[in-house]
Amino acid sequence: MRGRNIIAVLALLPVNALAVGYGWLAVGMTGWAAGFDDEPYEAPMAELGVTCGVVAAIGVLLWLARLRGAAVFQLAPLLVLGLLMPPS
Repeated sequence: MRGRNIIAVLALLPVNALAVGYGWLAVGMTGWAAGFDDEPYEAPMAELGVTCGVVAAIGVLLWLARLRGAAVFQLAPLLVLGLLMPPS
C-alpha cells in the first residue's frame, strides 16, 4: 500500500505545482494591476476558490480510493493556496 501512495504522490506533483502556480500567478497579476490603479488590492477569490476546490476534490477521491497518505499530502497545496487568501 505504501508503494501505491508514493506513486500517487509523485503522479500528483505536476498537478499540484500547476494548481499552486496558477494561484500565485492570479494573485501576482492582480497585485501588479492594483499597483497601477488607485483602487485597493483585492485578492482573486474566485480563482483561488476554484483551485482549492479542485485540489480538495482530488484529495477526497484519493481518500475514497484508500490512498490515505496521498490524500493527506494534498493538504500541502491547500495550505499554500490558503496562505494566498487574505483574512476576511
